[in-house]
Amino acid sequence: MSANQRGQQYKLRFLDDADHLKLKEVAKKEDRSLNYLINQAIKKFLKEESVKA
Repeated sequence: MSANQRGQQYKLRFLDDADHLKLKEVAKKEDRSLNYLINQAIKKFLKEESVKA
């Protein structure tokens, strides 16, 4: 990991090409990266899970 990078890295494999395409379209529309959208989705999921506990 370079000195400028923060956090852990994880290689993501999409199970569905259609989902990958949809996510890329959202990223383009919102002028965001795929990485940003994925991180936001994970944070939302973890927040919802902590509410269930």
